Amino acid sequence: MAGSGNKGGLSADDLALISAVIVVIGDLIALWAVIAARNEDQGSNGGASENGAAVQTGGRRRGAGRNA
Repeated sequence: MAGSGNKGGLSADDLALISAVIVVIGDLIALWAVIAARNEDQGSNGGASENGAAVQTGGRRRGAGRNA
C-alpha cells in the first residue's frame, strides 16, 4: 500500500495471499499422494483390500487365543 509508509516491503494482504497459495499447493500435493496410493493399492492385488485380510487374520488369532 502506498500510504502505509512501508517502502518495498510486503503488506499483510500480500503475506496472506502468499500463504494461501502455499496452502493450496500443499493440499494439491496431498491429494495427489492419496490418489497415487489408492491406485497403487488397487493395482497390486486386483482391487482386494489388504486391510480386510489383516482384520481376518487378526480375528483368527484372537479366537485361537481364547480357545487355547
